[in-house]
Amino acid sequence: MSDLREFLVQLSSADPVPGGGSVAALQTAMAAALVAMVSNLTLGRKKYEEVHDQVASILERATALRDRANTLVDEDIEAYRAVSATFALPRDTDQERNERQRRLQESLKGAVQPPLETMRAASDVARLAAELVGIGNRSAISDVGTAVLAARAGYHAARLNVEINLAHIRDEAWCDEIGQQMELIPATDPIEDSVLAQVRSTIG
Repeated sequence: MSDLREFLVQLSSADPVPGGGSVAALQTAMAAALVAMVSNLTLGRKKYEEVHDQVASILERATALRDRANTLVDEDIEAYRAVSATFALPRDTDQERNERQRRLQESLKGAVQPPLETMRAASDVARLAAELVGIGNRSAISDVGTAVLAARAGYHAARLNVEINLAHIRDEAWCDEIGQQMELIPATDPIEDSVLAQVRSTIG
């Protein structure tokens, strides 16, 4: 995703892409960017010399997650565009209907992957915020709070997009496997609560 203004215009249109999955990825990218920003505001400051290596590591990971989540914006668009394309397929004969259904199921499975990966990225960003909140530049502590809020939004929005696609997939074994993968991703809510409590305590 290269142009935010263009993205928002497209998002406002009647075109089903981009949609919620791309918004989830964008929220996650912004959350990671905020973690990176606070890390950069911490590094090089004499007051925070003792945590330099730890913050440098957070910065490296946050930057990678920002770039990955930004890529997921486009991956979600392409995945759901493939779903939308199946609705235009002919369905006049049994053979056409069967082929349309096969391709729809295949494309729905593909549409699960970007938001599932966004869930993982958002959870990782939230955990980076938890690492940073106690050692980052106190003057930018509200930005760490904003980051964890954005990460939580990205996580839950992505989860909804996984769930709505799973609801239309007939392969129960495949859906069960995805469900198990989802449950292994640490939820952001308890992380958010902890980070926000520390942010508010620091703000005083």
